[in-house]
Amino acid sequence: MMEKKFDVLTVNGLPIVQAQFNWSVGVLMQKFLKSLANKKFLAAKCPECGYIYAPPRNTCAKCWKKIEEKDLIEISGGGTLVSYTVGYVELDGKANWVDLKKPKVIGAIKLEGANSLFFAPIEADPKDVKIGMKIGLEWNSELKGGWKDIKHFKPVS
Repeated sequence: MMEKKFDVLTVNGLPIVQAQFNWSVGVLMQKFLKSLANKKFLAAKCPECGYIYAPPRNTCAKCWKKIEEKDLIEISGGGTLVSYTVGYVELDGKANWVDLKKPKVIGAIKLEGANSLFFAPIEADPKDVKIGMKIGLEWNSELKGGWKDIKHFKPVS
């Protein structure tokens, strides 16, 4: 058996193995990301079992059927909060924790028209966040066709 040597990086005293790989987001995710520039939120519907993924994926995890570009559908981006967590610290990019000035809420959202969950920031005071509340998508003012086009989700009445 041949052993492969990896480069080891040291970051603030932590040894980290350098991973060398490329990963393609694939055609469906590329379409999803580009559609955000037009304030369109795409999902993928499995042609076999009908399960709907947001964001899209190219293979159904339920029945293993290939999902193609023709299977993309548009959904609203609104939904229901099914779970959430509140963060009071974050990493500073140098392996250090820093206290946040205000807590961040990250939610698991069941989007209308989709079966899968979508995880995103929720702009709300943590004490006002409730499981089951209706959530809506808010767009950034500058749209470029990428993840940053989604500013956050927020409670809606």
